[in-house]
Amino acid sequence: MTVAITNAAVGWRAVLRLAPTRARLLELRSSAFRRPSIGNRYIYPLITGGAYIAGGLLGLISLALPLAAPLNKTLLVSIAVLCLVIGGVVYCFGHALKMGAFHFLLAGGTVIITVVVLVLGHNDPGRTVNLASLYLFIAIGCAFFFGWAPAVLHLVALEMCSYFAYRAVGLHESDVLIQQGCLLLVARSSGWLARSAALAGRDSLTTLLNRRGFDAALGDAMVDVQRTGRPLSIVLFDLDRFKAINDIDGHLEGDRTLRHVAFAWKKMVTNEQSICRIGGDEYALIAPGFSSSQAVAFADRLRASVPQPCSAGVAEMREDDSRSMLVSRADVALYDAKNRGGNQTQQHDGAIDDEGPHTRKALSLGLAAGEFEVVYQPIVELSSGTIIGDEALARWRHPVHGVISPLEFIPSAERNGAIVELGRWVLRQACVDTARHIAQTGMQRRVSVNASVHELKRPDYAEHLALILAESAIEPANLIIEVTESTFDADNPQVLAVLHKLRELGVDVAIDDFGTGYSSLNRLNQLPVTMLKIDRTFISAIQDANADAPVLKAIVSLASALQLKITAEGVETIEQAELLYRLGCTHAQGYYYGRPRREIQSIRAVRPTDHGWGRSVSRSA
Repeated sequence: MTVAITNAAVGWRAVLRLAPTRARLLELRSSAFRRPSIGNRYIYPLITGGAYIAGGLLGLISLALPLAAPLNKTLLVSIAVLCLVIGGVVYCFGHALKMGAFHFLLAGGTVIITVVVLVLGHNDPGRTVNLASLYLFIAIGCAFFFGWAPAVLHLVALEMCSYFAYRAVGLHESDVLIQQGCLLLVARSSGWLARSAALAGRDSLTTLLNRRGFDAALGDAMVDVQRTGRPLSIVLFDLDRFKAINDIDGHLEGDRTLRHVAFAWKKMVTNEQSICRIGGDEYALIAPGFSSSQAVAFADRLRASVPQPCSAGVAEMREDDSRSMLVSRADVALYDAKNRGGNQTQQHDGAIDDEGPHTRKALSLGLAAGEFEVVYQPIVELSSGTIIGDEALARWRHPVHGVISPLEFIPSAERNGAIVELGRWVLRQACVDTARHIAQTGMQRRVSVNASVHELKRPDYAEHLALILAESAIEPANLIIEVTESTFDADNPQVLAVLHKLRELGVDVAIDDFGTGYSSLNRLNQLPVTMLKIDRTFISAIQDANADAPVLKAIVSLASALQLKITAEGVETIEQAELLYRLGCTHAQGYYYGRPRREIQSIRAVRPTDHGWGRSVSRSA
């Protein structure tokens, strides 16, 4: 049995090594016909229709000039009017055409320009060269919107038509050599620029759409849904235990695996669908016309087509969905699939949003109606006994259900995808309130804000945070982002990239509820964190200031060795505060120092304790 498993593993690795070679050959063939991403059926009608209209108007204007006296004026006026009509129709209704129809429009434009050159340019070389400049429209259009293979065919047809026209009106190749060279150079440059712009939306390893390309494609698909009324589903994939491949077999093997998955899935999707690589080991599928149940079945087929186990989360677009809401719900389903053991597909349950007082819609309406508020619990520096900051906590005062506990609405927000909207609101409010307090008191103050793993998996999280810092006029050093250890996905490259961006901005990162998760010492040393927050369960066990607390001693020693600040949560008695100070804990928060309140609390000196602490402790008013 062991030998069979080993042989199977070796066989799959051989497949993975050979697959990229075959994939490159197929990719070379497909790249010859691949359009730049800007060449879609929404942009192309505007450009093509606009070019026909411009050509028709230029023709009519030139015919109206007093120096123009062509023999076939009626024919030329008819051609100009025809161009205007074609251009208007394409401009208004071209989005309903298949992309193949635009090849005929481009070829038709080449024929029309050739006819005009033949009619007007006879025995007039200057006019011939002038009219032949219209070929530039064709050259730019084919290079800008089509793959290299069809673009070259159009250029060859253009050169043949122009050669025939030039010879017919008495021009030689030497008379138009510079013009033709410039035409080809402009076509080549336009194609290169279009493809360079398109590469910004492509993943260099797999050639799939990257996160930027995914956002653009999803936006186009959602616009199409609003126009046609068809269903739209998205699927987020995450390769299970991918980090083990990189660690054991090396990053080259990991890259082969990523390319193999992309190669296998590209063969299974249609031209209407989009398969994207949006992160290190994360893929996404945009499936127009698929209901959520159909998308689940298709996701299972995709997962079964590759040897690497992976998890998938599915969400179907709803009427009030924004792009971020749709992605958030799919991410929630993916998170659920990972928590259930992985290697499975989970669908976002619509019933979550239809039951109870804390649905996604109710959360959004509550934010808009001002039902939420931010309260602040002070954080004390034990060495000086002064309040140096606060933790921002969300509270919901529902007009019907009263005060709803964060233990209820926070998990619901994470399940239904509203946590991103809620988290952004709390972050903005906390920064604004803290900046106002600093301006009023003239004293520095820090604020800690919790971030959900769903927020951290968004690549624009750091940029949005930087924008909030700028708008609220608060320094990055005054902000701490807290990540709960038990839900922190330390292996996710997107999460790690976002945390590193936060540190580059100057924002501190803390691991919240430390001791309740499974952070390894090696991983902790590699994470871009600056502080640990000891979970309250370790603090509540302290009954005596002289109690032995080996776990707390170990955590404090660990933080000291890693040069991390450490905050104890849930401090409620002087005995707990005294023991934490003696152990070397740097900061603390809890009811002993102050309960969460709407206002950022002022500081009031407290009498030195009689417990041998030897320092005064400040308490909030």
